[in-house]
Amino acid sequence: MKYPNPNMLLYIGIGDAYAMATEYIKLPRDQALLNEVLKFEKYHQHPTHLDVLPGYYTDDTEMSVANALVLIENEPPYTPLMFANAWVREFVRGGMRKGYSRKFQEFLERTKTGAEFLANVNPNSNKNGAAMRAVPFGVLRTVPEVLEVSTMQAKITHNTPEGLFSARVVALMSHYALYEKPASYLFESSLIGTRDYCLLNLPKEDLEKYGYIFDLKNHWDTAVVGNDRQSVAISTVHAVVSFIATYSPPNLRLLLSRIIEMGGDTDSVAAIVLGLVGGRMEDEVRRICNNTSRFPDFMAINLEHGNPKTGAKYLLDVGTQLMDKFK
Repeated sequence: MKYPNPNMLLYIGIGDAYAMATEYIKLPRDQALLNEVLKFEKYHQHPTHLDVLPGYYTDDTEMSVANALVLIENEPPYTPLMFANAWVREFVRGGMRKGYSRKFQEFLERTKTGAEFLANVNPNSNKNGAAMRAVPFGVLRTVPEVLEVSTMQAKITHNTPEGLFSARVVALMSHYALYEKPASYLFESSLIGTRDYCLLNLPKEDLEKYGYIFDLKNHWDTAVVGNDRQSVAISTVHAVVSFIATYSPPNLRLLLSRIIEMGGDTDSVAAIVLGLVGGRMEDEVRRICNNTSRFPDFMAINLEHGNPKTGAKYLLDVGTQLMDKFK
């Protein structure tokens, strides 16, 4: 692994928790909130999701942590039961946090075991849940493994063309970020090559149906939502590709600002993008003493209100274990 990223889960958590305040907000009604969020002075309360308190992350991070733990604690072949057990266990461990979709939240609250999860889950969602938790699969050592495992875990809850494709895209981009060196004329932080990497390695049927998201002429520049033309899973990875493969911001704070300004499912896009780019950019979270265009210290310190069981220390610990296992 050329670019290990022990901060992967911490970046996912920060992006998720900070951008959660603006998820699907409505303008001009919530313009004042947006203006405050873009100042990067503190975590903010979402105007309607009042059960998700400022500074707390959501399903994007919790399920990413669970997936990372499957890879840390087990050896291949990985199984659906391993993932289902991990999702249930981490949900309980985190206090049955709010922040999941309403129906999935209710399902998890009445589910006690991974076996029960597999027996009763609706596997046919076409939304972005399988993609939002797929960043950790980039650590797997080969492209076939990355595609196999990201697809397998997606089938449990998102066994649809949109769900499977979006998970594979995120996992492949993560693998590139961790293992592949950019062209010699590019900065080390550049992930522009992820576009061609996905075109080279994705299944033919994926590219026939959704390959347009990699077209440089189709740059995503609007709110990330689902609509009659495409599900939010496709909108999400389209936005991620646009941010990472065609846009090279000088720092993570500017990148997060642009994601928040775009609107829609801001926390999922932020969690994925920050999880992908963290290992290629300067370690800005740890260099919190320099306040010039860097993440301010509260974003790590106040994450989960500093709870050592779920906050920055925990995410760093799990991220470090993940990188150590696959280094």
